Amino acid sequence: MKINRRNFTLTGGALTLGFLLGDGVISLTPAEAKAQNLPFHRLTKNQASLIDILGDAIVPGAKAAGLSHYIDHQLSVRHQDNLLILRYLRVNPPFDGFYSASLQAFEEAIQQRYHKEPSDLTEVEISDFITIMMQKNPEFWSLPGHEAPPAPFFYFVLRSDAIDVTYSTMEAFDSLDIPYMAHLEPAHTWEVSPK
Repeated sequence: MKINRRNFTLTGGALTLGFLLGDGVISLTPAEAKAQNLPFHRLTKNQASLIDILGDAIVPGAKAAGLSHYIDHQLSVRHQDNLLILRYLRVNPPFDGFYSASLQAFEEAIQQRYHKEPSDLTEVEISDFITIMMQKNPEFWSLPGHEAPPAPFFYFVLRSDAIDVTYSTMEAFDSLDIPYMAHLEPAHTWEVSPK
């Protein structure tokens, strides 16, 4: 079956992706790829760290769910196979530039505003920054020579992909004590089939 955002959410349960390891490809969930510390292919370590910091502040659990590995993987696949929300918002590929410009704007705005690195922010500081980011470009978001997508759009995109990775299973809904109410019930329970 061809995977798209709809059947991933309805049947994917534990989304497995093909990650390159040495000369071969292994199937892992983004969380497993994170736990095994697989190398990134499109994101730098700093970009992946920024995705994890911001993504986890927006959607708690996104870092552990493997958000940065998921985005890195999706930046590597063919456009027609891409599951990132950018594709469905009809943003022209490739998407690498969107993430690199947005993450650079995030990092620079934090450094200018708080005089510290994003990893050193307190919960209150990152929460306040996200509140601004949801509504408008924070001060220092786009410095001369470093144009970035609007902060509210980047927030929406990162939040959407973080939700997909973190809460795409019935078990995730159960962990939140939220009854799963699908528009269309999956044909079967969400579980990984033995190979």
